[in-house]
Amino acid sequence: METSAGFWLLAVLLLAATSFSQTVEKYFRVGDTLQLSPHSVSGAITSIVWKYDKMLLAEWVKGSIDLTYYSKFKGRTTLNTDTGVLEIRDMTAADNAVYSVEINNQVQSQVYKTVAIEAVPQPEVEVQPLTCSSASESCKLVCWGDISKAGPVEYFWKKDDGEWEEFGRNTMELINDEETKRVETFSCKIKNLFSEKESEAFSNVFFQRKPANSDDLHCGLWVITLGAVMRSLAILALFVVVVYFLCQKLQTGCKCRKSDDDDDAV
Repeated sequence: METSAGFWLLAVLLLAATSFSQTVEKYFRVGDTLQLSPHSVSGAITSIVWKYDKMLLAEWVKGSIDLTYYSKFKGRTTLNTDTGVLEIRDMTAADNAVYSVEINNQVQSQVYKTVAIEAVPQPEVEVQPLTCSSASESCKLVCWGDISKAGPVEYFWKKDDGEWEEFGRNTMELINDEETKRVETFSCKIKNLFSEKESEAFSNVFFQRKPANSDDLHCGLWVITLGAVMRSLAILALFVVVVYFLCQKLQTGCKCRKSDDDDDAV
């Protein structure tokens, strides 16, 4: 008896579970075409009824009712009677509704809640608190933008010209440590199903330009010193050559005068 009662209780629970509708959110941009696909059914499809918010949208019964579109969906809707797939063109925000379908006189549990979304806004990076400075221990960067009409969005952050990294939130915690001090700018990006935009580069309040290390300084001094020595040697060599030629010229002059004196004496 207890087994029978348990069986019937399980059957009731299963029936209740299957009777609940499964809502799937479908996002679209204004002006786009929306496509809604029902679950596949066994056997051939002989009748289809699509509704929006319980009102008739499209109806077809094989051999009985020709394919008919209702109200505002006339002229911009296509129903595939072989598959039950519905396409609505030139969607507007007024088309936000719950769409359901009945195929072969069976109402499907899956319904579609459509939501019109807009392109993401141009984000801006803000620092919090506003008093954040290079003396602070930590600060927070916020990727700000009005996403109330953008639907589900994703946030990305980038350091300098590095790769975009996905974040699950629009904030980034900054710790005033050596790693953060090496980053000059931060940028953020917002992305939804149809668009993405990135902010302008935001200057890092903790950034410190890295001084040249001692090895570089020593190397630079050696180069400067060597250059000075080489220039000095070049000048000295030039001076020696000039003096040498002057001496040679003087010696030649002396020999000539001596020869002339000897000739006069003869």
